[in-house]
Amino acid sequence: MAQPHRPLGEVLDPRQRWLLVLSLMLALFVGALDQTVVSTATPKIVADLGGFGLLSWLFTTYMLSSTVVVPLVGKLSDIYGRKPFLLTGIIVFMVASAACGAAPSMLTLIIFRAFQGIGGGMIFAAVFATIGDLFPPAERVKYMGLFTGTFSLASIIGPFAGGLLTDNAGWRWVFYINLPFGLIALPAIWFNLPKRIGGLRPKIDFAGAVWLSLSSVLLLLALVWGGRDYPWRSVEIVSIFAASAVFLVLFLVQEARHPEPMLPLHLFRNPIFLIANLIVFTLGMAMFGALAYLPTFVQTALGASATSSGVITIPQSLGVLFASVVGGQVIGRVGHYKWQTTFGTLLILASMILLMTQLDVGIAKWHISAFMVVLGLGFGLVLPTMSLVVQNAVSYQYLGVASSASQFFRQIGGVVGTAIFGAVLASSYHSAFIDNVSANDRTAIVQGAGEQTFARFDDPTLALDKRTYGAVQAKVKALPGGEGETILARLVGAQREAVAIAMRHIFTAAAAIAILCVAFSLLLRELPLRRDFKPVTVEGAGESLPPQAPPAAAPPDLRPRPGLAWALLPRQKPNRS
Repeated sequence: MAQPHRPLGEVLDPRQRWLLVLSLMLALFVGALDQTVVSTATPKIVADLGGFGLLSWLFTTYMLSSTVVVPLVGKLSDIYGRKPFLLTGIIVFMVASAACGAAPSMLTLIIFRAFQGIGGGMIFAAVFATIGDLFPPAERVKYMGLFTGTFSLASIIGPFAGGLLTDNAGWRWVFYINLPFGLIALPAIWFNLPKRIGGLRPKIDFAGAVWLSLSSVLLLLALVWGGRDYPWRSVEIVSIFAASAVFLVLFLVQEARHPEPMLPLHLFRNPIFLIANLIVFTLGMAMFGALAYLPTFVQTALGASATSSGVITIPQSLGVLFASVVGGQVIGRVGHYKWQTTFGTLLILASMILLMTQLDVGIAKWHISAFMVVLGLGFGLVLPTMSLVVQNAVSYQYLGVASSASQFFRQIGGVVGTAIFGAVLASSYHSAFIDNVSANDRTAIVQGAGEQTFARFDDPTLALDKRTYGAVQAKVKALPGGEGETILARLVGAQREAVAIAMRHIFTAAAAIAILCVAFSLLLRELPLRRDFKPVTVEGAGESLPPQAPPAAAPPDLRPRPGLAWALLPRQKPNRS
């Protein structure tokens, strides 16, 4: 029988651990950069490729594919080690990024984004599980700031770089920029992350992965199509929701009977694990879902460039960086995390209320940046803490599963939020625009330039497509009676006001979800941070390990491969005493 393997933190010396930490930070940077660099380019992408109705899919396909792959990678990496999945994820991510940059249409771009999400999901699942391998929770909290700082650095560079590349080199370069970073990360992980040579080959729960993926995809389709392409009570939407529920039931049945479930259901009897995942789920809905469309508001309602829309969101990343570093040190010293979590959720709620009440066509851009600081402080206090809380609440055998579960619920919350708010943006904009255009102006355009010309204004990104907008401008200005210029100005004003109204509706819904996040943080119980990798017991949940848990894989091969960085560092002499 294979013996349980020892965590990396118990067998690597300090030099080896720091080399691995730096390599993981580089891999995390590769995946995190794409999540921020694309958002500022989306209005120009839509203007170039068309398909405003598919706008939300630029985000949802990436988030969905990365979400469904995370639990499977977490489970498999617990058995076979993190290295093969991390390397494969980087390669898939790079190839898909190159394909996205060369996409000839919106549909092909969305398809390539799905493959890019698979690579990104593999990277994040493997990185955060490996962090748990290196440090016990009481020590890990001191290092979480490094990884959150890496994510924040990507968030700071991403929007600015995305806007700069979009305005100068073209939006395709927001995808090509991933390639050089990936080429650096690949050898760093190859040389510095030990490979586990396994012993056991347990039966993997692929059926559970399929059922969960189908349930998630169908749920997203229902949310995206409902209220826009089909009425919410239509046969199509009700049938899709029902099919999603059926696959979810199949998933739960599969997990209950499988000897190696992808997501062990007994973990949900742990109240800390359960509440922490509810917090990250609602956080993902409120924050990631709503902020995905903020660049659209800045570039359309405020008339700012893609670069400016990226700069506006940079203060959020600075807030995340500051709060995560300071918050990690505070938790490391006092050993308590609940008060920090609650305070962070209150800051997130406050920022959503500010955005809900203050966004308007006349708002100063620096006001939005100030609101982003508040949001970033709350985010930096909550999300890294929840990752630590989940890992601290389960035994080491389930480290990868628990880490990936937390990511899964955060990302599925973002997927659901993005889909819902995308529908809110489309429907609210359409209604508000129609309400803000007078019947006389509409009649003048329809009779003088055609119904299709007026329909063009139903797309808030119209002005970003210079060629199409130029043709529309020419037709409107040529209206008989010499009032074309005045009518055009009123239509543009109606567009901007409609975008502002739609964004206020989005942040109203986000604020309501943030209230739930605050409530869950108040229900969160505290568990002392462990200073080793021993199994844990949570009152009311029993052992984190089931009574007859299968044995873990064989001991890993921890002999690092020689590399340039390895050779440059001084070696410790063996103790021969």
